[in-house]
Amino acid sequence: MYPIEEFLNRTERVHLLMAPTPLHTLAGFSEYEEGKIYIKRDDMTGIGPGGNKVRSLEYILGEAVNQGCCKILTAGPVQSNLCTLTAAACARLGLDCELVHNGREPEKKEGNLLLNYILGVKSHFLGDCSSEERNAYTESLAKTYEQKGISTYVVRNGATTGRGALGYTAAIREMKKQCEEMGIENMTIFAPGGNGGVAAGLIYGNELLGSPFHIVIISVEDKKEILTAHIRDTIRETEAITGIKMKTTVEEAAEISDQYRGSGWGIDTAESIEEIFAFARTEGIFIENVYNSKVVVGMKDWMRSKRIKGPVCYLHTGGFGSLFAQY
Repeated sequence: MYPIEEFLNRTERVHLLMAPTPLHTLAGFSEYEEGKIYIKRDDMTGIGPGGNKVRSLEYILGEAVNQGCCKILTAGPVQSNLCTLTAAACARLGLDCELVHNGREPEKKEGNLLLNYILGVKSHFLGDCSSEERNAYTESLAKTYEQKGISTYVVRNGATTGRGALGYTAAIREMKKQCEEMGIENMTIFAPGGNGGVAAGLIYGNELLGSPFHIVIISVEDKKEILTAHIRDTIRETEAITGIKMKTTVEEAAEISDQYRGSGWGIDTAESIEEIFAFARTEGIFIENVYNSKVVVGMKDWMRSKRIKGPVCYLHTGGFGSLFAQY
């Protein structure tokens, strides 16, 4: 057993995930002749509308429960997937949850806001302000509750923390076992890079479990240098928690591309818009336009240009709820 497996087995965690999530082939990639194309269905994680944050929340809320916290605060944009999944996870665990949004409350509840309403979670709408102002308000709110004797835990930085990254460290272990059972070798995983939490967990877990996969991270927001720095910082946080360090650099352990990010987070490219419709009409699976569509665009380009060989896997990180407010 690898040391990281021993750590994952003993660290505090709440069980939210319907694991393992499916790993199956895709139908619409007949032009790729180098191997089979798979999808890892982390849009089917079993809580709320599903998505990658459930894996992170298992470890983050595990720490909160271990500390005896009864109120959970998290913050994000109005259509934040993290906010909705945190609210759903807290409902499952019997924890009180409040959400903080930098945005105005719309007259009509759509997408994740409708789901938040159904979940009955309290939401704070701060109007037009920066993410820094939003986060400062969240910390102030936490202090207010603490002063009232209510033990409060803040889910920080979009769940991109060293502890949150453990969710995708564990996901590598899960995928490694699935591939062994299915007889798949030398698979390349394509995954999104936003603020770097998923990427950090994948890269860290892959190396510490013997590098069974080739990892390609497609930036959906920042230039390569900025995303790489985010990933590196998160991995350092994870190393501080586990006491187990990577032996290689992030650049050596994965390939990171900013070629498909367009103008950044939440801003479509012509190719990503096309892919949302093409993927649904070919696979019967919905992807959204902030993270997933740009990853599929990048993956297809790498396949067509023969930059990779062998089996390929697209990591679907969810976000289905926000799709209803994107069109």
